[in-house]
Amino acid sequence: MNKKISVIMACYNCESTLRAAIDSILAQTYTEWVMICCDDGSSDGTLEILNEYKEKHPDRFVILENESNKKLPYSLNHCLKYV
Repeated sequence: MNKKISVIMACYNCESTLRAAIDSILAQTYTEWVMICCDDGSSDGTLEILNEYKEKHPDRFVILENESNKKLPYSLNHCLKYV
């Protein structure tokens, strides 16, 4: 029996590298996963990219948003609440 895993990611102004990071998860052979991403108050296109993936794969992505930049520990802990 395969167990579902959670992949968490905090994102802050990473639109130039975000697609490659997410695509690498999508390319894995293990398919029993959900990705929980927290946009940490980005001012670039990061949130829009996250929402594109959510729209394409609604059963695989949970997108969270911080109102402002709370930094990495806060954002990862925010993700952990949804694991």
